[in-house]
Amino acid sequence: MKQENYQEQFDKGRLKDSGDFPKVVLIDSTSFCNLRCSMCCHHEMTRKKGNMSWELFVKIIDEIAEHNKDARIWMVFFGDPFILKKTDPSIFDMIVYTKEKGLTDVVLNSNGNLMDRTAAQQLIDSGLDAIYFGIDAFTEETYSKYRVGGDYEKVRENVLYLLKLKKELNAKKPEVYVQFVEMEGNKHEKDDYINYWKDKGAIVKIRPMVSWAGKIEASNLTLNDDSRWPCHWAMQTMSITDQGLVVNCAVDLDAGFVAGDITKQTLREVWNGRLKENRSYHQNKQWDTLPEICKNCKDWQSARSDYIKN
Repeated sequence: MKQENYQEQFDKGRLKDSGDFPKVVLIDSTSFCNLRCSMCCHHEMTRKKGNMSWELFVKIIDEIAEHNKDARIWMVFFGDPFILKKTDPSIFDMIVYTKEKGLTDVVLNSNGNLMDRTAAQQLIDSGLDAIYFGIDAFTEETYSKYRVGGDYEKVRENVLYLLKLKKELNAKKPEVYVQFVEMEGNKHEKDDYINYWKDKGAIVKIRPMVSWAGKIEASNLTLNDDSRWPCHWAMQTMSITDQGLVVNCAVDLDAGFVAGDITKQTLREVWNGRLKENRSYHQNKQWDTLPEICKNCKDWQSARSDYIKN
């Protein structure tokens, strides 16, 4: 994957401050996950895991609907959404609510192991705009090294079934993405992965590895502060835990920096408070003034992706 420079990032609009409201909101509907992936430190998370209450979820969605119906809404980021496939309310109830409020870009991210045929139908019925499946391998051998506890064949069949069901129903949504985090141990499979999945009708997402703010080794993060640019996640995204805490960004797994509490504040208040200060530090390259978790982080290099489809 080609390493973009500052100007390329800026020209794409990824490094610009999104203004008085975020362009992307990550909502941790659940912080439970069913896998122990080797390139992720979720299994070492120290904060208490949980599911977001319906009341908090509604509060968040209602405010987003008021200020920016076109904001991208990630319905989960620390856990897997299909853990909530049979709860009351379920993840599908949550998606339906966001669509009823007029939100236009509602997406899920999943490892795909818990999605069954009933859930695939519910995804289509709910009006979900897109779903991203993290697979990261073309063979069972490589998959098992990274997606620890997962079943490669089950995931492959689950994604193929969703693609087939969409075609049978002539459904345009959700768009189906298959993600490949490029690493030393799987990059030899990248071309086969791309060719296989794009031929099946999925959109292939290739993205760099992250270090989870330095918690794991990521050899691709080679640039230093002399080349550093403002982080896309800092400039445009807000990440909210299942308990309503607004954290530094999507790799702040343990809530190392808390900018606010949505149970007591509005999204706009938090976005224009401590997070605005942090965005200013990024824009002015005041790296030493940033919160500790952000100060020495190198994951700003990985806030980008390539997309391939037929």
